Amino acid sequence: MKKKMAVLLTIILVLCMIPTQIFGESIQKSDSDIGLRWTSIIDYHNIFEISGSGAATVDVGLYARSDINKVVIDASIQQYVDGNWQTIKSWTSTSYSSNGYISKTWYVNKGYYYRLVSTGKVYQDDVLVEQVFYTGSSYWY
Repeated sequence: MKKKMAVLLTIILVLCMIPTQIFGESIQKSDSDIGLRWTSIIDYHNIFEISGSGAATVDVGLYARSDINKVVIDASIQQYVDGNWQTIKSWTSTSYSSNGYISKTWYVNKGYYYRLVSTGKVYQDDVLVEQVFYTGSSYWY
């Protein structure tokens, strides 16, 4: 009887773990999967890296449907100082096509957390159609 009970409990435990694994995998989405909720934006990617010498590299790209004729991207490096995030450098790129890109480098000081914040806006005939926001993870340098 104890043996049957142990086998039954093991089976129940295994069956309880299967849905957890299935749901765990479904929650993990890539950036391209997240883009499925947009109507005009096809892809919006953000890359932020800090090298050993303090060179903070910002790469932001936005690709939209072909009927979009203006893309505006704002990207900022923020530094965490005294309990607040402060913008230390920002850039804006305006492209009169269906895609836009910012690729910049800025040297940062040691001893702080840094992150990338960006906004992408797409227009059709000068009418704002859609916008997207991004706040990245913080990195210590």
